[in-house]
Amino acid sequence: MKITIIFLLILSFSSCNVVRENLEIYKDNYEKKSTSNSATFLTANFFFSRGDAYTASKILNKKVENIELLQLKFFSNLISGNFEEANKTSILLASDSQQHNLYHLPKYVLNIKRNNFNQNLQFLKNSDINISLNNLTPLIKLWILESQNKIDTKVYRGHQEGSIYKLLILENFYKPESLKKIAYRIYESKELNSNDTLLLAGFFFRLNDFEKFNNIIQTKLSNQFDKQFIIKNFSAHNNIFYKKTNLNTILASKIYNNSILNNKQNENSYSYQKILLEISLFLCPKLDIAKYSLAELYYLEKTHYIALEKLKSISSFSFFDLPGNLKKLSIIKSLNKKNSYKNLLFKFNEKWPNNKFLLYRLADYYKSNKQYDKSIKIYQKIINMYGNNDRDLFLYASNLDKVGKWKEAKILFLKLLKRNPKDTYTLNYVSYKLALKNQDLEFALSLIKKALDLDPNNAFFLDTIGWIEFKRTNYNEAVFYLEKSVAILPKSSEILDHLGDCYLMLGRKDEAIFEWKKAIKYEKDKYVIRDIREKLIKYE
Repeated sequence: MKITIIFLLILSFSSCNVVRENLEIYKDNYEKKSTSNSATFLTANFFFSRGDAYTASKILNKKVENIELLQLKFFSNLISGNFEEANKTSILLASDSQQHNLYHLPKYVLNIKRNNFNQNLQFLKNSDINISLNNLTPLIKLWILESQNKIDTKVYRGHQEGSIYKLLILENFYKPESLKKIAYRIYESKELNSNDTLLLAGFFFRLNDFEKFNNIIQTKLSNQFDKQFIIKNFSAHNNIFYKKTNLNTILASKIYNNSILNNKQNENSYSYQKILLEISLFLCPKLDIAKYSLAELYYLEKTHYIALEKLKSISSFSFFDLPGNLKKLSIIKSLNKKNSYKNLLFKFNEKWPNNKFLLYRLADYYKSNKQYDKSIKIYQKIINMYGNNDRDLFLYASNLDKVGKWKEAKILFLKLLKRNPKDTYTLNYVSYKLALKNQDLEFALSLIKKALDLDPNNAFFLDTIGWIEFKRTNYNEAVFYLEKSVAILPKSSEILDHLGDCYLMLGRKDEAIFEWKKAIKYEKDKYVIRDIREKLIKYE
């Protein structure tokens, strides 16, 4: 037992990848030797508590009898989408005096998958499952009634408020032409998410109503997907949004929506969202938006290896191939895998050469590698293709500045300020740059004062005005602002360096040396460190 605890303590200081490697070693020993319930619980709970229910379920998916182990096994399988195993475990937990209301959920999900709809209807009506699934009852009931021709469809449709899910159910029994009125009401709705909008686009595509189809692409999806890509995707007939959907697909999409609602209600807890998304994938394995959403959750929890696995399963023909690969880039970058990031970035830019978000990343890559000329060309391309919005124009101008084209950059920055006089970021950039160049200091001072009026406690703005006053030889004023700045950002090497320079000019050499030493401690750039060391050598 002591050995196991020590093992877990060591694991807690390891990275996720190391944890996984250690786990494989542990599992080998685990299979060869008898392990106590306590050791099993601690090991499984270690992964479960870190958002990795998949690994926890693998450890627990053997014969366990202890109530705590069974409970952990149940929830590990439920969150990881292993509903068959979760259902088996729930049966063993049925006698638990403190029975959780989710113990019945796996059976309900399996019934849907097996088309045992009637068995679920009464259960859903009376269930106390608090997981946003009770609103599936009307959809299941509608499907059953329509299939049995037990309702007057004309009357029924005439009283519909407009639901994409009801529309798709009815489409399985009637020609799309007869459902136009419902579709038009849904089209006017402003509350459709991207999943619902794609489903609606698919309906109009099957209806051959290309006017509505194109309007959806232009007005409701233009910010998320490329128009030509959408048309190509639908024309290829290779996605669930084009095809006439069955009940499982409809319910999967509805449950996906429930997961979004759950997110708004429980922003600090991802467990319910994971369960809902895994249910939607269990019912419809091709629902790539659910895979993407799961990857996003695991990314937020920093369980990167699971996020990457989810993204890998997204079809290359999917609408969510591009968003998925963008997310993959974010993960690879956060893991500091520079070569992998570079290779993927260039690969994706080759596949989507005109995608704005990939162009941003490419420009940023060149910028971070001090290849400013290449970065400038990318921003020129972005501006030519998408217009010169404030953000793009700022990035373009700042890169011009990096290659020594300050006059051109300054013109663009002043254009931005004319456009938006309250753009504090640009106000600070221009004023600080002028201070560094010791140019137009009065003008620079007027700009930074405007920024400080809008954001008086911004450490960077305080540093800028301090440095301008330093250049104007107003050292007491400079110290006043720089000390305020350091109080807000005590680990900024640049601000500490500035403060040290001011102290020196006031004859406060010991204080200057003290600040410079702190600046070196927090500085990463070897050239900046070199310059500060030269001052220390000179004045110590």
